[in-house]
Amino acid sequence: MKNVSRRNFIAGGTVAAIGSALALAGCTPSKSSEGSSEGASSNGTGIATAQAMGKHGNMDIEVSAKDGAIDRITVLSSRETPGLGDHAMEQLTKQIIDSQTLNVDTVSGATLSSMAFISAVGQALDAIGEDSSDWQGRDKAASEAEPLPESADVVVVGAGGAGFAAAISAANKGANVVLLEKMGVYGGDTALSGGEMAAPGNWIQAQEGIKDSPDNLAEDMLVGGDNKADPELVQVIAEGALDSSQWLTFEAGVSWKHDLMQFGGHNIKRSIIPITHSGSEMTTKLTRRVGEIDNIALFNNSQATELVKDGDAVTGVKVKNTLTGEESTISCKAVVLTAGGFGSNVEMRVKYNPDMDDKILSTDSVGATGDGIVMGEAAGADLVDMEYIQTYPVCDPENGSLLYVGDVRLEYQGLLVNKEGQRFVEELDRRDVISNAITEQTDSIAYVLFNQAGADKTGLLEVHSDEYENCESRGVVVKGDTIDEVCEAMGVDAEGLKATIEAWNGYCKDGKDPEWNYRGEMNPIEDGPYYLLACKPAVHYTMGGLRINTSAEVLDKNKQPIAGLFAAGEVAGHKMGTNRLGSCSMSDIYTFGRIAGENAAAYTA
Repeated sequence: MKNVSRRNFIAGGTVAAIGSALALAGCTPSKSSEGSSEGASSNGTGIATAQAMGKHGNMDIEVSAKDGAIDRITVLSSRETPGLGDHAMEQLTKQIIDSQTLNVDTVSGATLSSMAFISAVGQALDAIGEDSSDWQGRDKAASEAEPLPESADVVVVGAGGAGFAAAISAANKGANVVLLEKMGVYGGDTALSGGEMAAPGNWIQAQEGIKDSPDNLAEDMLVGGDNKADPELVQVIAEGALDSSQWLTFEAGVSWKHDLMQFGGHNIKRSIIPITHSGSEMTTKLTRRVGEIDNIALFNNSQATELVKDGDAVTGVKVKNTLTGEESTISCKAVVLTAGGFGSNVEMRVKYNPDMDDKILSTDSVGATGDGIVMGEAAGADLVDMEYIQTYPVCDPENGSLLYVGDVRLEYQGLLVNKEGQRFVEELDRRDVISNAITEQTDSIAYVLFNQAGADKTGLLEVHSDEYENCESRGVVVKGDTIDEVCEAMGVDAEGLKATIEAWNGYCKDGKDPEWNYRGEMNPIEDGPYYLLACKPAVHYTMGGLRINTSAEVLDKNKQPIAGLFAAGEVAGHKMGTNRLGSCSMSDIYTFGRIAGENAAAYTA
């Protein structure tokens, strides 16, 4: 039952096989060679291996069968994200063996990992002497739905970072909690993020002698959102951020790098980084922590569809099982909505901001469709800031996924240039400023320039080796010993880029950037090898949502609390204004998630 969500898949490329190869054109796997086998026989007995391209590189699968029945499936190697694709493979392994069929549904939220795994198992079966097409045509594996409880003290809707924080906090206050997730895996957009968290006054700042404060963060957030956010909500986030980071450390066991990042719009380095440089470091450990708490029941494939009210108070949730279609109702004393934003719902995006149409890709989870906002509004909640939709500037031009290799820019090791080889924006400016600047360049595309020294200093090519290799195979990133070499591969003007580098290195020597007033540590780009990473903006975050107060209570159109209804995370608006600064989402979801959970529990007492 327990699993976690995905990043958008980086499509393309074919993979040589131990046994089989899986070609991915868009999202469709295809057979390209036979699996390798040992001890195979014509009666479907033996062991075979196959290889497929997963979401994060090759996965090697071994299948054992006896007399035409699979008795074991083993993942020999995989780089699928811990808590994401690996959990999908665990679910599929059980279904395939229990039902002896390849007619199984992919796990929602981990579709590409599922497709690759099923394809590899099929081709291993072929190598053993079975007919995979016959297995695919067998009766469909039965979908098992764990029955939901009829009642609880608190129901939390959405198992991302905010949902985990709310559920654990409510349970720690003694409430019986049900945590619902509509996808087949857990984590939402939190699991897809880099997990960086703005935490003023953190231990790394102290060791580096960096002076910071909650008021300083609050000021950056307000200015970064054009002063359209609610200052009281912003202050709650700023004052709670450091404590929330420590809560993650001690409650969930999250580990951190001994390093800081400075995102655009922040006046100082203050953002701490999970040890894996991924939000899955948080969500996998929070999932495990939830499993250790007796008074939390966690369910996936369970979509909340409607809030039940008795008079003016919320008293329950209607739920639909996404596998079986079975519907039920959970009665409760309080509901916490933590179902995320609506970045993957193009129709909803266009409703509130016509510019955010389907021409713009999205970094978000496929589950980010605004369900919580719709349910809250139907229950009488006021909506706020719905027109403010943010794009992230450094995303894959082909599929919109976040490019974490591009974080060299945020660690002071990369420049943003256009096809003419020229800088056109300050690399540490706000996300919206950079995104808008990119769209105004030739072909609405930009490139992150960095060299081997910068790559080595940040370690990002190693941390995100799966992403780098995939991007390199598709020409989204190129490496060359000379500027001429990388420019020719990308269609960038080499002479223009050489002039830009010469000017930049001079600015570094002088300690001042007269062109764009670069606010970070200035590092020259000297010797090669060099890299150019292509990027375009994609929808990343929706600032609007349910109107809440500082107690995380959802407010109606008269700005009065709706009894028994709380909200936290991206589903709640008016905390970021027109634009969210990077790494402030983690500060928000864990701070308001904890507040919502504690107050929901207090309401039920």
